Amino acid sequence: MAGHSHRTSMKNGHKSFKSKHASKGALKRIYKGKVEKESIGTGKPDKQVSKLQRRNKAKQIRAQKILDSIETRKLFEGKNGAAKIVTIIPLVSDLDPLDILYKLFKSADDEEIMIQEADSKRIFNVHIKKFKSNLKIIIPDMTNFLNILDCAKVADFVLFGLSGVNEVDEEFGEQIIRALELQGIASYIGVISNLSAVHDKEKFQLDAKQSLESYFKHFFPSEDRIFNLEKNSDSSNVLRTLCQKLPRSINWRDNRGYVVADVIDFVETSPDSGELVIEGTVRGIGFNANRLVHIPDIGDFQMSKIEKISESSQKRKVIKDKTTKAANDLGLDLGLQTVFESDMNRDNLDEYAPEGIEDWSDCDEDFEYDGLTTARYDDHGYLPGREQALKKATVPKGTSDYQAKWYLDDVIGATDGEEMEQADDEGEAMMEIDDEVTMMEQNNEEMTNDERYDIDDNEIFEELSPEEEERQLREFRDMEKEDREFPDEIELEPSEPAIERLKRYRGLKNLYNCDWQVDEKDPTSPPEWKRLLRVGNYKNTKNRIIKETRNEAQAIAGDQIRMFIKFPKFLLEKIQDPKQLLFTVYGLLLHEHKNAVVNFSLQRWEEYDKPVPSKDPLVVQYGARRYTIQPLFSQDSNSPNNVHKYERFLHPDTVSIATCIAPVDFTQSPAIFFKASPTDAKQIELVGHGTFLNADHSRILAKRAILTGHPFRFHKTVVTVRYMFFRPEDVEWFKSIPLFTKSGRSGFIKESLGTHGYFKATFDGKLSAQDVVAMSLYKRMWPMPSLPWDGM
Repeated sequence: MAGHSHRTSMKNGHKSFKSKHASKGALKRIYKGKVEKESIGTGKPDKQVSKLQRRNKAKQIRAQKILDSIETRKLFEGKNGAAKIVTIIPLVSDLDPLDILYKLFKSADDEEIMIQEADSKRIFNVHIKKFKSNLKIIIPDMTNFLNILDCAKVADFVLFGLSGVNEVDEEFGEQIIRALELQGIASYIGVISNLSAVHDKEKFQLDAKQSLESYFKHFFPSEDRIFNLEKNSDSSNVLRTLCQKLPRSINWRDNRGYVVADVIDFVETSPDSGELVIEGTVRGIGFNANRLVHIPDIGDFQMSKIEKISESSQKRKVIKDKTTKAANDLGLDLGLQTVFESDMNRDNLDEYAPEGIEDWSDCDEDFEYDGLTTARYDDHGYLPGREQALKKATVPKGTSDYQAKWYLDDVIGATDGEEMEQADDEGEAMMEIDDEVTMMEQNNEEMTNDERYDIDDNEIFEELSPEEEERQLREFRDMEKEDREFPDEIELEPSEPAIERLKRYRGLKNLYNCDWQVDEKDPTSPPEWKRLLRVGNYKNTKNRIIKETRNEAQAIAGDQIRMFIKFPKFLLEKIQDPKQLLFTVYGLLLHEHKNAVVNFSLQRWEEYDKPVPSKDPLVVQYGARRYTIQPLFSQDSNSPNNVHKYERFLHPDTVSIATCIAPVDFTQSPAIFFKASPTDAKQIELVGHGTFLNADHSRILAKRAILTGHPFRFHKTVVTVRYMFFRPEDVEWFKSIPLFTKSGRSGFIKESLGTHGYFKATFDGKLSAQDVVAMSLYKRMWPMPSLPWDGM
């Protein structure tokens, strides 16, 4: 054992240095880039949730999901259960949807499937005895893109037909898939009906099937496989899935009642109108006879009554368990309870509040119709163009209040017997601008007498002749046309007075800090402005209305009903046979017929490369509605004063906000924007997609206009600027609005020079000859009303 040395296995290193304060490097090693989540300032202290509480919460969520699935299963189970709606959409033109339908049911016995065959029919009611389930098969009109969207909108399952021979067309097939994803799709299955056309032997068909599976998984990652309907096992699996699987819900659709019509009839009650009788199964949260209904591409209507044909399975069991004595004690007459008539509390068809109304007595504190108040622009962050806030200005007779705020009393005088009047101006001047002006003037006063002499006395301003002035302006604009820095830049013509052209614009020190009156008095505001529906808190109101609608429903999901809709006779030509073309009736929530200032999020479709300007007519589909709107685009910003910059065009790869006047929606449904194709009137072009955000009347859109000028002469921080204005009275009018340059300098107009609109400006630093002097002006943009789309 010579030379052996014992080495201990207990190695205790030296204790690290214990510092009272950890170093920055030590903190980085400890946290390794992790950032603690900052708590939102709710005023309540954060509570530590124990492990037992987390388990209990997860258990409650799981139990609620089980209860929801049981209720959904009861809706579809049994011989009298509601039929599951299945829409068959072939993505390739060489596929026949009827062939897909017949191959789907070939695994079942012919005697068990009751399909009423007809060449013109597109809707089939099928009862599967093997699985004790009912199916409603819908085949859309593949030449009508919107009919495809409508059929998939009400479907519980969508069967996408793929071809083993032809590829899916990008302009048609992929557009359908993307549009269905954007509007919301419940459950979906991919099927192939012509795989034998690839090759007779099955092993050579495998590559084509795998390619189609990869293609389908690209759009629907949750689907691992597609089914070959030529094999009995696959068609049986698809049929079993349709009958036994519970469809996924679509929130916006299931938060309102809707009926797919089985039978349509018309009962004439007067020479010009009558009652449209719709028979079908209730889905969603149900119907109330006092609420309005919407028929796509036709309009909104009132109901006179709802008549129940049979109860839903879950409600039928509750009524069956009750004895007749208990029903009498509760005041229930089961024989008379199947008819619900509308009463005096039913919703009307008025889109706006009545003329002259100032508040709406039927609404609670979340809704209000406010009359217009005279806007005051003082002390609201506005920089007046011709206004001195602490003085009273004398203005010519006939001048409006809006124009009077621009006048200065040191320029306009009572001359030549002109009658003058006093215009009240109760605001305060902007203290920040006064401070900046004072500091710049102090800097100028610090110059030596020699410097002041060089600027004021020794420098002689020489005016050019009108011809020479026009020539130099033309040369300057020809050179400057390709070098514009500001997209909002505008140019004034020498013969055009800036006072007249920019009379609606105002100067702002900061767009996002000014206090802009929502109900300002503006002659260009829409006449419907004070009659629009106003929602105080959209989120809380939405939740409350949906909850109340669910509780007040007289016909719930699964009920077979017959609804009587007040309908004019001249619209009967738009009613189609419900066995040939889908006919759906949607229930409207409270106040959803009334117009409001609505905002959509909008993102441009990546395949659409044409320019989309603001105010350009677009067709928007949100929820059950389709409207022709003229949206105003604005930035998706979160400003504290809710003032947002107006955008002239819809920019690609950017989310914008589209604002218009349209009926409000309380389900926050997805929105799809499209235009009619210029080549084919029956086809549409997908422009963009988004979501119905809210109904916010206080969102103000400000359009910016930038006037630019050319630095002509320099002396330290004093610059002579030309080509911004062309009249000395324009310079005096906009004298109090601050200036800025593209290099980041800020300044103000000092004095006017000559008769061609030249002026001296003082800046907070020296400018270069390549700099551009600019002035920002803003005006209010008002949303525009929309109209129901009349279809194609």
